[in-house]
Amino acid sequence: MSIIFIRTFIVYIVAILAVRIMGKRQIGELKPHELVITILVSETASMPLEDNNMPLANMLVPIMLFVSFEIIVSAISMKSLSFRNILQGKPIFVIRKGKLDEKQLKRMRLTMDDLIDAVRQKDIFDISTVQDAVVETNGSISVLQKAEEAPVTPKQMKLSVKEESLPVTIVIDGKPVTEYFGEEKIDTHRIELVVKSTGKDIQDIMLLTVDDKGNTFVIPKRSEKK
Repeated sequence: MSIIFIRTFIVYIVAILAVRIMGKRQIGELKPHELVITILVSETASMPLEDNNMPLANMLVPIMLFVSFEIIVSAISMKSLSFRNILQGKPIFVIRKGKLDEKQLKRMRLTMDDLIDAVRQKDIFDISTVQDAVVETNGSISVLQKAEEAPVTPKQMKLSVKEESLPVTIVIDGKPVTEYFGEEKIDTHRIELVVKSTGKDIQDIMLLTVDDKGNTFVIPKRSEKK
């Protein structure tokens, strides 16, 4: 039983590391070659779990090769536009200047239901208001509304507005977070000062964010309200 546990743990760690090395993408954002590699990695990782007599090297070596292939292909794609186009294709207009391109719809094997559904997911419920719709290389659809239907911006109204900074999470579930956005670090002493300014103890805070202007947003833990 302990052997099964150890093998399962090793497979789990290797699969996570392989996906992490290949990069952060959601399933719906994967390019065709990335999706293929992801499927192959998951299938290969499951093989030792189905046969306890199989050496783990039979799983480790193929996964390392798959990850290497993905890194090499990605590096070549960054250098060569033609290779990138062959590998992942090009964006395709299915609606251009307000007109539906039935030829491209058939080429992409998209039904009108598929298109209408994708447009709705962009919070556009009337397809007649769409100026352009593009099928991206990952299969998602980007939509541009007609100018007269699009929301009015402050620039169009010639209004002066202040730029807003992105709030940074500094406390989650009662614990300080010094690195929320990658390499951008926040000093622990600063977190303590912000927490103190809220008048709450850090262990009573579910979420705390702060922006560049010092504005905070707090969600207390439910137990504190009782």
